[in-house]
Amino acid sequence: MTANGGVPTAAVNATASGSGDEQAAAVRMKIEEKVAEARRLKNEGNELYKAKDYRGAAGKYQRAKLYLKGIDTDLHGTPAFLQQLSVHPGQKNSIPKELEDQCIELNVSVHNNLCAVMLQQENANPERIKHFAEVVLEIDDTNEKAWFRKGQACKLLKEFDTAVDCFQKAVEFSKGKNKEAEKFIKECNVHLEGRKKKEKKMYEEMFKARSSDDPKEA
Repeated sequence: MTANGGVPTAAVNATASGSGDEQAAAVRMKIEEKVAEARRLKNEGNELYKAKDYRGAAGKYQRAKLYLKGIDTDLHGTPAFLQQLSVHPGQKNSIPKELEDQCIELNVSVHNNLCAVMLQQENANPERIKHFAEVVLEIDDTNEKAWFRKGQACKLLKEFDTAVDCFQKAVEFSKGKNKEAEKFIKECNVHLEGRKKKEKKMYEEMFKARSSDDPKEA
C-alpha cells in the first residue's frame, strides 16, 4: 500500500472534497484527533448512505480518507508496516496497539464503504472500486465485503474469471450466507460459457478459411 492507505497521492488530491485549509489542518492535528475526525466523517457518510444521498456519502468518505492519509504520512508507514513496529515502545513514530487497531479498522471500513457507495452511483468507475477493495484486502484478506465488491467491479469490467474467484471467496468467508455472490457466480459462468462458444466458433471458421486456401492436389 502507498502512504495514503493504498491510494496514489494524486488521486487523493483530485478526489478529496476538503478545502486547502482543511487539508493543512489535517496535517497539524494529532493522530488521536485525526482518528476521531475520520470516524466522525465516516459516520456522517453512513447516515447519508442510508438516506440514499450517495454523492454526499462519497464526499464524506473521501474526506475521512484524507485524515487517514495524514496519519499514514505522520507515521511514514502502512498498516502492514505499523502492525510489526507500532507495538514496540522504543520504535520511532510508534503508536499504541489500540490506536493502531482503530486506524486499521477505519481504513477497512472507509474503503469498503467507498466501494459500496460508488457501486450505487450511475457511471461508476469499476477500476477505482476494484482498487479500493484491494486496499481492504491488503489489510485483511478474509474480508467478505471486499471480496464481494471486488467481484462486482470485475463483473462490470467483464473480467468474469476473476469475478468468479472473488465471489467464491465471498461465499467462503460468509460461510455460505452470501446468496447474492452465489447468484453472481452463476451469471459470470453464463458469460464465460458464451465467450468459450464464440471463441470456438471463431477458431472453427479460421480453420475452415485456412483449409480452403490450401492448394488442391492435381
